[in-house]
Parts: sequence; structure tokens; C-alpha cells
Amino acid sequence: MARSTVQWTTYNLIKLRDRINFDLPFQRRYVRRKDRSWQSLLMHTILTDGYIPNLLVWKNGDVLDSNASKPDYIYYAVDCLQRLNTLFLFVDDGFALSDDTPMVGDISVSGLKFSELPEDLKQAVMGYSFSVTIFDESYSLEDVEEIFYRVNQTKPLSDIEQSQVLLGEDNRSILKRITESELFQRINFTKADIERYVDRKTVVQVIALLSGRDMSFSGKDMKLYMREIGKTPIDPVIVTEIEKSAEYMMAGFQDWTLNMFKRLKKSVVPSLFVAARKAQEKNLSAAEFGQWAQKFLIDEYDKDSEFGETLSRKTANKEVIQRRTDLMVQDLEAFANSLAQGN
Repeated sequence: MARSTVQWTTYNLIKLRDRINFDLPFQRRYVRRKDRSWQSLLMHTILTDGYIPNLLVWKNGDVLDSNASKPDYIYYAVDCLQRLNTLFLFVDDGFALSDDTPMVGDISVSGLKFSELPEDLKQAVMGYSFSVTIFDESYSLEDVEEIFYRVNQTKPLSDIEQSQVLLGEDNRSILKRITESELFQRINFTKADIERYVDRKTVVQVIALLSGRDMSFSGKDMKLYMREIGKTPIDPVIVTEIEKSAEYMMAGFQDWTLNMFKRLKKSVVPSLFVAARKAQEKNLSAAEFGQWAQKFLIDEYDKDSEFGETLSRKTANKEVIQRRTDLMVQDLEAFANSLAQGN
């Protein structure tokens, strides 16, 4: 079986547009049609002459018009449907770049359609060179279906996995150091959680809360936040606070059993750091903080309580996160007041 790789610019692809067929039986639909963030990132890659994996097409000998003197061969999309449909849609002014699209050099392109781009950026889009791998007629439909399957069989990256690159090496090292602390090692992060960086995502959520960031913990907002903090080192004051609070909490949890740590829900951890800040402001000892945490989060936890509901529904919602944090801090303050009164 033979294959070849050629370079086609956007201009070439547009000329070939009516000869590119997206209807192979194993193909997905254009699932990125409403994903402006993904579409915009692809176009930003093109605008900045970044890397895009090879487009895979199958030239099986079918032609557009069998009576034509010169055959116009059809190219069946094997692995390029999402990218080419997005490219064609953008050039047709089918969508504007999302508001969070990064700058192209010193030019802001957010919110712009193709026709609204400066002339040199339009040329950058039209002149972008794609590597296109062409499988010839010696490949059967089953062969190209197998290629599609093998290319796409890996599980899609989560938002936090995609965002690791946005954080930069220094910030990734900070997250790694924090998640290797005793507290994070004892929290019930599964092997799958760690492989998919859920523990690091939790640390970023802690940073957001301690920094007073008004945001949800949705995938989109987390990615935007990591892109933002990735431009500069994470605030060292916040990093120091997290590390000291982790030691403070662990000192208070020394008598916790493995089962108690398993019952500590991961989604409560960011708010727990806010509670630890308040506890230290009130000069509670680590043992007293641990006593409160065990009472509130383990012994008296009720999934049907107002606090319990913040952990069972819409856990990424901004208002829910704020309410969860407020309820924890309020109960901690009541506990501290009770200690002060000698009760």
C-alpha cells in the first residue's frame, strides 16, 4: 500500500473544497461546530504558523465527473473533518474568534471574523501550509477505517491536562511540590485522578479561592485562569500560605484514620484552605482546627443539609462554591467562639 505526504495551503484546500468528501461511514459529525474556544484556538495556531498534525485523506480513484477530460479526484476525509470544517467556516465568516483568543504578536484578534482581520493576518490564514497525507487506492475502506480508529482511540485530554502546558515549568513544579505534601498524599485522590492531574487542579482551585478570584470551577473557567496565571509565576505569598496551611492541617489531622480521609470529599478541599486561613487568624491551634474539621466534615456531615447539598449538586458553580465556603467559615467561627467562652 502506498501513501504520500504533500503540502497544501489554505488557498489550495479552498480550491479543492468541492472535491473533499466528509461522508465516510465511520466519520463523526462536525462536533466542534459550537465549540468556539476550540475553533478559535485552531485558528490562532494557523495565524501564528503553529503546528497542526497531518491531515489524513483517502484518494481511492473516485472522480467528481467521470466524463471530464481531466479527472478531478475526490479526497475522502479520514482524519481532518473537524479541522477543515472549522477552517472553511472561519474563512466564510461563519464565526468570530472567542474573546479569550490570545494576541497574535501585538495584535488583538478576539471577537474578529476572518473578513475583519488585518490584511496581513488574512494572508497568514490563506498561506498557512498543511501537511496532508494521502492514502491511495491500494487502501480499502476497512484499511482507512482502521487508521481512523488507531489515530482516535486515545481518550481525549481533559481541560486540566490540556492546561498543564499553559502553566509553564516553574508553576508546574510548584503544583507538583504541593501535591507531594503529606496532606495531599493523604487525601483520597485515586490513581486515575493523579494520572489526569485532578490533584493539581484542586491546588489551582485553592489558589483561586485564596486569591479572592470570583470564578466558577468549570473546565472553561479553569482553563482561562490557568492561561492567565501561566504568564507569570504564581504569587509566592499564596504558595507559602498553602504550604504552611497544609502543614497546619496535617498536624491537626494526625489522629485521623484512613477511612476518615476517604470520607473527606475532594471538592471540599479548596474551601477547607479558606477555613484554615480563618482558623489561624483566630489563633486556633492545629489540634483545635482538626477537632472542628472532624466534627463538621466527618462526624456530623449530612448529605441532606444545606452544606451537604453544596457537595452533591453543581459543585463547579460559582455561587455554590461561595456558599460552601461561607457555611464552613461560619461554622468554624461558631466553634472558635464556643472555645473562647469555655463551652
